[in-house]
Amino acid sequence: MSGGREQVLAAIRRSLGRGALGADARAALDARRGATDSEPLLPKLPKGTSAQVFRDGLEKVSGTMSELTALDEVPGAVAGYLAGHGLALEAAVAPSLETLDWAGAGITPSVGPTRGGDFAGVSHAWRGVAESGSLVLLSGPDNPTSLNFLPDHHLVVLRAQDLVPHLEQAWAALREQGEEGWPRTVNVITGPSRTADIELTIQLGAHGPRSLHVLLVD
Repeated sequence: MSGGREQVLAAIRRSLGRGALGADARAALDARRGATDSEPLLPKLPKGTSAQVFRDGLEKVSGTMSELTALDEVPGAVAGYLAGHGLALEAAVAPSLETLDWAGAGITPSVGPTRGGDFAGVSHAWRGVAESGSLVLLSGPDNPTSLNFLPDHHLVVLRAQDLVPHLEQAWAALREQGEEGWPRTVNVITGPSRTADIELTIQLGAHGPRSLHVLLVD
C-alpha cells in the first residue's frame, strides 16, 4: 500500500476511534474479496422469468419494453415506436445494427455517432440486469456512447440470452473477457435521464434521453 493511502486510512481510523485491523479480520475480508459474484451473497429475484423481472424493474424507473422473436423485427419495431410518438422515421443507429433492413421498415438511418441533432438513437446493450431493469452498454466503434445520451429517445436492443440476474454477474462476465476485452467506457443505464433538483419534482430528460425503450429479442 502506498504511503499516502496508508496515511489517509490511518487518519480515518483515528477519527473513528479504531486501530488497525487484526489478522483475523483482515483474513476474513481477503476471503470475501471477489466473492460478490457468488449466489449465496446475492439476493433472490422475485418469481417469474428473467424477462418478466427485467420488465418490472425497467417500468419502475419509467422505461418501456417490447418483446421480439427475432433480430430482423427490430427495424419494424423502431418504426412503430417512432410513428407512435409522432416522430419522423429517422434514427441514429449503432454500426453493430447497420446490417438490419432499415430501409424496408421505411427508416432513414444515420449510422454511427450522433452530434445531438437526432431525436432517436438505437444502440445495442451488452447485458441487461433483471434485478434493477438496468442496461450495460460498452463503448466502441460498433456502439458509440453518444447514442446513449444525446437523442431524446433512446431505443436499446437487448438479446434475452444476455440477461443476468444481478449487476455483479455482468461485471464477472466482463472480467472473463480479459484485459483485451475491456472497453474504454462501461455505461450502466437505469431508466431515462432524470433529476429532482427543481422543487424535488422528478423531471425526465434533464441530462439525457427523456425516453428509454428496450427491444428484447428472444
